[in-house]
Amino acid sequence: MYNRLNVKKVLLLFCFIYLVGCATRPPSAVTFMTPPKQPDSQNSAAPKSSSLGGICITGLTTVNAEKTGDVIEETPFEIRKEWNFNLNVQGGSRYGYFAFGFGFQMIYPYGYIGFASEHFGTMLWSNIFPLMALFEDKNDEDYDFYADNKGFGVSLIEQIELNNGMKVGLTQHFSRTVAAYTAHGGGFPANWPSSFYFYEFGGGAYLSIPVDVKTIGIEASISRNYTYKAYQFSLMVDYII
Repeated sequence: MYNRLNVKKVLLLFCFIYLVGCATRPPSAVTFMTPPKQPDSQNSAAPKSSSLGGICITGLTTVNAEKTGDVIEETPFEIRKEWNFNLNVQGGSRYGYFAFGFGFQMIYPYGYIGFASEHFGTMLWSNIFPLMALFEDKNDEDYDFYADNKGFGVSLIEQIELNNGMKVGLTQHFSRTVAAYTAHGGGFPANWPSSFYFYEFGGGAYLSIPVDVKTIGIEASISRNYTYKAYQFSLMVDYII
């Protein structure tokens, strides 16, 4: 019992440290599908083992959200105050066609696994809350906090190679997205970071451009926010090393 309490306190501290950035959106498809550079003597369709890292900046906006309210119908507060910027640092490894790795969206951790070949990919990802939910005590006042904030999803990816190593791809995804927004209350501070979740499905396209031993990617997507009955547009720029 004592050890369980200690583990729970550590997990709670970990949660508070990363509370500012508890967003979990679809990770970069370009980073996931980009094979690490290999010396010419080691080039093959499926390198045995390799790793890479990347930084992604995402801008996004939500439109046409369903208006609700008993007296005055308006766009939900969470949607109006949702953050329009996301910073993602992602690192991963390959073993043949098996890809896995981890990253931070804003400063919040997530992990992913999947299959990545030259033309097709499948990626599963999740933030850390499903793991934390295993340690929740039903007698706690904040029971279900981790379960309510768990984010996960799946992406399907198809790509073809153009001239000079450039690649174009298509993506489709379904996810339980946890998004950051600025909450408001009567206390101090009056505004603080918080999060809300929604289910979404969507698709997009990307362009991957090799620059020496690095790669620059541009990804655009549109998705349907099923929970708030809205549409979301996003544009992501990747820098992969």
